[in-house]
Parts: sequence; structure tokens; C-alpha cells
Amino acid sequence: MESALLKSYLVQQLETAKQQLPLIGPDADIEALHRFRVALRRFRSVLAAYSRHLYAPDTIAKSMLKVTNPLRETDVFLDALSLESYPQLHGALTRYRTKQYKKRWPPETAARFGQTIDLLVADVEALKLDQRKKRLVVRGEALYEKAKSARKALSKDSKEKEIHEIRLLYKQARYVLEFLHEAGLIEAKRKIRNAKKHLEHFGAIQDAANQLDWLHRFCEKHPSDECHTLYDTRKQALRDLKKAFEL
Repeated sequence: MESALLKSYLVQQLETAKQQLPLIGPDADIEALHRFRVALRRFRSVLAAYSRHLYAPDTIAKSMLKVTNPLRETDVFLDALSLESYPQLHGALTRYRTKQYKKRWPPETAARFGQTIDLLVADVEALKLDQRKKRLVVRGEALYEKAKSARKALSKDSKEKEIHEIRLLYKQARYVLEFLHEAGLIEAKRKIRNAKKHLEHFGAIQDAANQLDWLHRFCEKHPSDECHTLYDTRKQALRDLKKAFEL
């Protein structure tokens, strides 16, 4: 049976992203930027699951995410940094964050991204997609099974790149299952919960490594005793995390 569920969901994600645009800024709640990014990631994941040849919409959405990557990294790092334990570093990071937003999110960015999203919505509404309910379900469940199989093929000797690829598979599977569940096509709470569990499991090391990388670059440009102390602490925490990591 043909339905408009897929297109409706894709448009909904784009509209959700657009609604966040006026809320994003250096003095705003960091969750606005996070919601913007999640909506675009959902859009990309679900679109890619059901059409492998729509490079333009995906590339456009990806380019908007790329602009915000450094902003989100800084937001997350600063949010997790103790003001009491690292007062000087916290102040330096706060100033750095403000400069990053001025550089990467000037006033015209929100308007430009809003226009871009409007064009994407028009593109999606004009797309010829196979929206048969059975195909939507079969494809979504296949993605989940692919992620499961890939995870089971991992071993203690698996490289971080392989683990990262499994994480990406689970991310897409999770977003597609959430679409199918919200659309009322399947009951997927258990599978979604399982996907989230594995995402947390596989993402812990990579997130810690990425944050350590980010801190290393920041410390090189903004050296301080607090910065180096935190770097050593985070480095040891990453070692402990890797040691405790079990597939």
C-alpha cells in the first residue's frame, strides 16, 4: 500500500531543524543546536535508507552539519567542564566559544540556512520515492539486522575504524526504526532500546578520543597549567575506558 509517511517524516525533520535556527547562538541553550543537528541527521539517515541516489539533498544537509560541528564540539566540552576545578580554563573556553559562534554563526547564517531548508522541503515533496509500507518495514528491519551481524563479527582485535563503522550502522538503524515506530508501521521499542545501548557502548571510546583530540589542539593554541592537567586526566580516562572495553 502506498502512503505519504516517508515524505511526511522527512519534511517534519527539516521543519524541526528550521524551527531551531532562531534559537541558536552563543548565549542560547546548547540544546537548540543539538536539536537542529539531530533533526538533520535523522533526515539524512532515513533518506539514505530509502534512496541511495539522492546525493544533492544529502550533500546540502551534510554541509549545514559541517558548519556546526566545531560549535557542537565546543558546547559539549564546555558543558562538561567543571568551573570550580578549572576556573581559568573554563573562562578561556567560554571566550573561545564566543569567538567560534561569531565566526561560524553570524546573523545571516540562520536566514541562509532557513532558505536552504525551504528548498530541501520542496525537493523532498517532488521526489519520486517508493513509499509502499511493506518495503519501508522490510528495509528498516534489514538495516537493524545488518548492524547486529556486523557487531557479532567483531573481535577483541577489531580496529577502532571497524567499531566506528558499526556505530554508524546502528545510528542509521535506530533513526529508521524510530521513523517506522512513530509512523505506526511496526512496534520497535525493544530494537530501538537495543540500538541505543550499542550506540552508547561503541560511542564511549570514540567520543572520549575525539574530545581528547579537541583538547590537544586547544591546549596547543591556548597553553596553561589547567589545560595540561585536564589533558593528562582525560588521557588516563581514555586508557581506562579502552581497558574496560569489552565486545
